[in-house]
Amino acid sequence: MTICTHCGVELDNGLNSCPLCGRNPQDSGEKPETVMVNPSEILQQHKKENRKHLWELSGVIAFSGIAVCTLVDLLINRIPGWSIFSDVVILALWIILTLFLYAYRRIWVIIPALLATVLTALFLLDRITGGTNWFLPVGLPLTAAAFALAGMIGLLYRFAHLKGLNIIAAGLLLSAGFCILTEIVLDKFLNGFLHLRWSLIVAVSVLPVTLIFIFYQYRLKKGNRLDSLFHI
Repeated sequence: MTICTHCGVELDNGLNSCPLCGRNPQDSGEKPETVMVNPSEILQQHKKENRKHLWELSGVIAFSGIAVCTLVDLLINRIPGWSIFSDVVILALWIILTLFLYAYRRIWVIIPALLATVLTALFLLDRITGGTNWFLPVGLPLTAAAFALAGMIGLLYRFAHLKGLNIIAAGLLLSAGFCILTEIVLDKFLNGFLHLRWSLIVAVSVLPVTLIFIFYQYRLKKGNRLDSLFHI
């Protein structure tokens, strides 16, 4: 039995090359440096490749959809019509997917970029319909409010000491507030006056559920059990 001077593998007598490193086992040359690769680096590289392939595939699908919609519209109507709406929506969705693929860990980048993408898409859709009729009075405030709501929930989840039903309760309360704001904006835009109806029903329905969640989160977390609390 001989030992390869390069990799230390035991070899049968008479072998002129090592089956592991492929070099002459009797060669006394210096052992080449081996590059140690961390398994996590390999997994990270695979994730990057998969992310790139998904982005390329989504781009092919998105721009193919834009081309097909535009071509069909031109063949039927001779001029671009409904395809402009679908093209704007498809392009916006592809940009949003790109942001989630490449900037999902950088909140300070993805949130403003998402807001700008959505607002731009809404503005273009409003312009296509013949002016800026509903973007400024409806689209802009509701979109900004929706992103602000999502941001507040995210900050609450990050900095809250207890993370559980209290986060859900806060999300329900903020959603109820968003419903009230939505009805206010729509009433002012459509009717010119304010008359709250369905949003108040939503808020009143959500309030007892949020109180139960908050009670369970902060009262029972102190050690009180339901059976002892209600003397069961």
